[in-house]
Amino acid sequence: MRPAYAETPRGTLHYVQAGAGEPLLLLHATPGSWRAFRQLAPWLAADFRVIALDTPGYGNSDPLPAEVSIDAMAASVVALLDALALPRAHVLGLHTGNKIAAALAAQFPDRVGRIVLAGHTHSLIVDKQGRDDAIRHLVDHYFPRFGAAADGAHRVREWLMAQADVQSLWWPPQLLQGKEVAADDVAIAEAMVVDHLLGWRSIPATYEAIFDFDLAQALRRIEAPTLVLELRPDDEAHLPAQAGAICDLIRGSRAATLAGCDASVFRRLPAQVAHAVLPFLRGH
Repeated sequence: MRPAYAETPRGTLHYVQAGAGEPLLLLHATPGSWRAFRQLAPWLAADFRVIALDTPGYGNSDPLPAEVSIDAMAASVVALLDALALPRAHVLGLHTGNKIAAALAAQFPDRVGRIVLAGHTHSLIVDKQGRDDAIRHLVDHYFPRFGAAADGAHRVREWLMAQADVQSLWWPPQLLQGKEVAADDVAIAEAMVVDHLLGWRSIPATYEAIFDFDLAQALRRIEAPTLVLELRPDDEAHLPAQAGAICDLIRGSRAATLAGCDASVFRRLPAQVAHAVLPFLRGH
């Protein structure tokens, strides 16, 4: 995994790449960075030039601009492709990354090859209000309920909120309750803590951009070959599956489901994800 920086009109973007062949761009969830794909990238790099981007505001990329939108994030992806002299790339987006991938394919169809839209069911709900309600329920704790104080006390409270989130990441169930703890279990927890510390200030603005984004409208404009990879964790069994509804909006698209899996499958069972997406990305 080779780290590098690209200087673009939209700021400095950090990315990590591996492999050779057709470019495959990986877009992470919120908060996150290229580390979200550290375990998966080697499985994909046998076939593709894998480029895992730190989107603006996260990892080692420049901070978010004053005005944040999913469309602007898609434009940052195009700026990266321009900086790397890549006319087009395949794209895999997870959670926030699937919104950016959809906006990219809708606005810049000539820059996209095949796309994979991956995420939990709540991230893929076609109805905007239903999706916003499902996401807001999960991320509401990122939004402070106190105003600014003249003495700056609100900054201390924001920092305490970030610390509380880091504690839950520092001590995941696998470390506290697992019968066996592998070295990679600690490495995964460490990566998630690092990503949160690097990106916690950007989380509220990013989710506001997600709430403002009309995913269904973008999906209707996608012409690229598309795979919808729906993760169906047990705690979302009450939500209707969404992959079929998305496929109804994108002509020629197809769906795959990983039942009983959450986003940790990208880190803990990367072979399972690779098995689901590689045939499609190869054009089979």
